[in-house]
Amino acid sequence: MLFTLPNKNMMRIAIVTDYNNKTWVWSQNYNLYTWFKRVWVDVSLINLVSPQWFNDIPTYGINIISSILNNKYLSFGYGVSIKFHRELRKLLLREQYDVVILWHQGLAYISQTISSINQKFLIIVDDLFPLYDYAQSLDIYIYKKFLLKTLGSIKNMVFISDFTKNDYEKYYGDLEAKNSITIHIGIDTIAVSKEAKNKIMHKLSVKWKRIILNVWSEDIRKNMKTFLAIANHYKDNQDVVFVRVWRKSNESDKYIYENQLNNVIYVSWLSEEDMMALYSISYIVLSPSLLEWYGKQIFEWYHYNNFIITTKVSDVELIFKKDHNVFMINNPESVEEYIWHIENICKGNHTFQHDTEIQSLEKEADEYLNFIKSIDT
Repeated sequence: MLFTLPNKNMMRIAIVTDYNNKTWVWSQNYNLYTWFKRVWVDVSLINLVSPQWFNDIPTYGINIISSILNNKYLSFGYGVSIKFHRELRKLLLREQYDVVILWHQGLAYISQTISSINQKFLIIVDDLFPLYDYAQSLDIYIYKKFLLKTLGSIKNMVFISDFTKNDYEKYYGDLEAKNSITIHIGIDTIAVSKEAKNKIMHKLSVKWKRIILNVWSEDIRKNMKTFLAIANHYKDNQDVVFVRVWRKSNESDKYIYENQLNNVIYVSWLSEEDMMALYSISYIVLSPSLLEWYGKQIFEWYHYNNFIITTKVSDVELIFKKDHNVFMINNPESVEEYIWHIENICKGNHTFQHDTEIQSLEKEADEYLNFIKSIDT
């Protein structure tokens, strides 16, 4: 049964985030915030990149320039204003929150600001990407050199998967001195109307074809080249269309042009409603990642009756190990393995049945509240 607070003044929680654009990471922390409100927890969403400093109502796409100039129309990307340490300290002293939740490991560097005023807090560790060879940019170097170093000193930690927790233990050692727990991300269902489905089909100029979907960025670990190689195999099949969403690269565009892949559709950004509608009309989701901590997306794909073909990385294999709708690839770059599964799904007249129970936001919030009760310092 969900742990609820009889009096909302008994506990005050702040969720601190630095995501202000409509990404999946942002939707995860915002969903937790809204669910806390549903169970009468006094919760605030403190957005370090919002020009409306620390308001509950979120705004999207604000970067360092718009924060400094306090102009929401200067919105591209995201960033943090140079004055946030002072402002954050003032806010926390004024509001006297019982517990502060830092949304993701990148915020470890503000832990000293919080602990200096004897604030109870926890940090959510989403992934430790900089520990891997795929991370080679200057931003990643800074992240690894400074932020991850600070992360090791934080006592109260929530990991979104055991895969992430194992990464932490490889880098920092065991967690015996920590107060830690793994809490899998929950999802909140969104009903998709027939009108919404027709709208997204019109937007993508597709009819009722079998849509094979990929929803990732195109950094190396996402293995977009394998996705496109699979699309290349099916380029003469008029019944299948491949959709890639979010970010693209010049390398992918070049491959599509050289191989004349008219069956590949690119979408830069979709609203949450449109995204769920796309999930509803798609048939198979391919996730050929070389490395992945899992999050909200794979549960959404599954919830909207998509067959999923993915690699044996993160906790996905453990969670869906007995599921007849989720197929695991041994070699992430094996185009033949993906094609074999696609052919079997398409020709086998599979009926989708939900073999796995996906954690709800209600259960996720329940686990967070119970963990919060265990925090002493």
